[in-house]
Amino acid sequence: MSAQLYVYYRVASAHVDDALIAFRKARVEAPIELLQRPEPNAEGQWTWMEIYPEGWTHREPQVAAAMAPWLASERKIERFEMLG
Repeated sequence: MSAQLYVYYRVASAHVDDALIAFRKARVEAPIELLQRPEPNAEGQWTWMEIYPEGWTHREPQVAAAMAPWLASERKIERFEMLG
């Protein structure tokens, strides 16, 4: 079975613009989605989620390295498989 990768973490409000630029540069042409919760948490941090479709999970280390300077939390990685 093939898996999709879901990666979530927090970014401080002060680093959102730089983090978004870093993500876009690292993603290049890959169809990796980036989502954001609608509101920041009490500390002003935004929760972001990257979604890696089947066949693109190998790109996660490259994106992780690019995002590392801008993170306010660790990257949490979850794998899910299609059921049907």
